[in-house]
Amino acid sequence: MGGDRISVLRARRLTAILGAGVALALLCSSVSLAGSRTTQPGKTVLVYFVINDQKIAYAIYRTMQGGNTNELTLQRYVVRGDFAKFFVINRGKKPHPFTFLGKKLGSVKPGGRVRFARRALLSRGSFPYSSKTSRGKTDRGVLKVY
Repeated sequence: MGGDRISVLRARRLTAILGAGVALALLCSSVSLAGSRTTQPGKTVLVYFVINDQKIAYAIYRTMQGGNTNELTLQRYVVRGDFAKFFVINRGKKPHPFTFLGKKLGSVKPGGRVRFARRALLSRGSFPYSSKTSRGKTDRGVLKVY
C-alpha cells in the first residue's frame, strides 16, 4: 500500500506541474497576441487644410526626430495612434467657413491661418470636412485614418 500512495502522489505532482506549464504557455501566448494588436504611440502629424476660392485640399506632414534636428516629411495618410495638430489656411480672396470633427470655424480671413484642434487619433475611419467656396457651393472631402 505504501508504494501505491507514493505513485498517486507522484501522479498528482506531475499533473500539477503539467497544468502550471500549460497555464503559463496560454498566458504567454495571449500576451504576445495582445502586443501585436496594440498601436504603439504614434508620431506627431500636422494636417493643413488649404482653402482657395475654388477648392479645398489637405497636406499631411509627419515630424521625424533624429539627432538634434526635427524634420517634416510629406505623408499620404494619417495612422491610427498619431497625435494630430490641425490647421486651416485660406489662400483665397474671400473669407471661408470650415467644418471638421464636429467643429465649425467661423470665416477664415483671406491669408489667415487658424489652428483649431489637437488630438490623438484613436480610431480608424473616414472623417468628413467641408467649406463653402466663393461660388456658394459647398466643397466636401474626407480625411482617412488608417
